[in-house]
Amino acid sequence: MPARSMQLYEREKHHPVPRKPAKKTGIGRLDAPALLITLMLIIVGLVALFSASYPSALYSASGDPFLYIRNQAIFAVVGVAAMLFVSMLDYHIYVQLQKPLFLVGIALLVLILIPGVGKDVKGAVRWIELPGLGQFQPSELMKTGVILSFSFYASQLGKKLQNIRNVLPFFGALGVIAFLLYKEPHLSATVIILGVAMCILFVGGMKIWYFFVLGGGASIAFALAYNTPMFAHVRRRIAIWLDPFSDFINDGWQAANSFIAIGSGGVWGLGLGQGRQKHLYLPEPQNDFVFSSWCEETGLIGAILVMLLFAYLIYRGLYIARNAKDQFGCLIAVGITCKLAIQTLVNLFVITGLFPVTGASLPFFSYGGTALLMQLGEMGILLNISRSMTREM
Repeated sequence: MPARSMQLYEREKHHPVPRKPAKKTGIGRLDAPALLITLMLIIVGLVALFSASYPSALYSASGDPFLYIRNQAIFAVVGVAAMLFVSMLDYHIYVQLQKPLFLVGIALLVLILIPGVGKDVKGAVRWIELPGLGQFQPSELMKTGVILSFSFYASQLGKKLQNIRNVLPFFGALGVIAFLLYKEPHLSATVIILGVAMCILFVGGMKIWYFFVLGGGASIAFALAYNTPMFAHVRRRIAIWLDPFSDFINDGWQAANSFIAIGSGGVWGLGLGQGRQKHLYLPEPQNDFVFSSWCEETGLIGAILVMLLFAYLIYRGLYIARNAKDQFGCLIAVGITCKLAIQTLVNLFVITGLFPVTGASLPFFSYGGTALLMQLGEMGILLNISRSMTREM
């Protein structure tokens, strides 16, 4: 051995150089950009909710202008803590939890249809009243159940998803869910769940031409419903969607006032807290139409900034999915991200008239403790998947 090499050997023998410990799979650093954007959306959402909701809260039976924001802030704090806790749990535990969660979701959707159990709000039975805890919406749990269950079985089947026989059980399950949601009725939840399921199956390996078959079947069913006297309300709803000002006082009230709010904001907006439509003109300003009020007060600039936050969070979700260490993690990340994307788009399409009014809430913005907790719980799962990404950016 050369003299210099012998000297280095003796030096390292008596004074070993400390080495960095190897990164353990599953407990690495979570995706900081995704966490930061989520927290930013929560903060902006609380500001938007308070500004949009205080007139409705003030004019309500309680007379408390802080009613909605106080409840939502509590759920936000609890939700963020839950998100950070869930981000520490290895997502593979959902291999055992996915089936019970899915079955509980189905059971609750059946239970809510029993007279006296579900709470009827404006003709829709979508909530279960929990004494002392408020209202619980089973469809939110069902969305998470579909994401986890479909991701597990799709990852197990792999290339077998290219066989139509292996896809049919997924379609059967979606048919049951769609029927139960139709009985509530809850069109927006149906659209979101079907869209998320299709994204998971497509990424999992389902052939693309299956979508054309499904699309053709859906188009035929819609055409039959549209021209059947029993579904005359469908034609009525479409007519109002195309021209809400044709029945401004009644069925077109929601969409028309949303248009007025958005148009009144202009480029820069009327100023935070200065909106007019939220004063008993814009229906549900704390829920489905919270973004309409935000557009009125912050204008086009404020709307674009919020949409950019959502867009970047969706991008980070897809990045995490692409770099997940296994197929199961990839499909869960795809499901969570697509749910966020589809629900956001459905809400934006509704308030801008590109989609009929369906009751779709805006993630992190709309009032609702159940929805916010489930959304933050799902973000916790996504952050845990990011801890074991194959590469970081």
